[in-house]
Amino acid sequence: PPYPQPKQAREEEASLGLRLSIGANGRVVAVEPVGKVDRTFFGAARRHILARWRYKPATEDGRAVASSTVITLKFELED
Repeated sequence: PPYPQPKQAREEEASLGLRLSIGANGRVVAVEPVGKVDRTFFGAARRHILARWRYKPATEDGRAVASSTVITLKFELED
């Protein structure tokens, strides 16, 4: 996701635990924080993930089904 400008200007980094709910069509339909997260980083990540991320749908008995996964997303500045 794009780095939040205020956080980049202050050279802040973050590691976010996120639970993604994925629809049967592979689109991410919800993003929830897992544990404590910075609101600015979470907002940037949530907007980007909902708009752009796609997954191969999970299947059950050969049919696409909704699923969820937990990821760690890191915002890190390059040296």
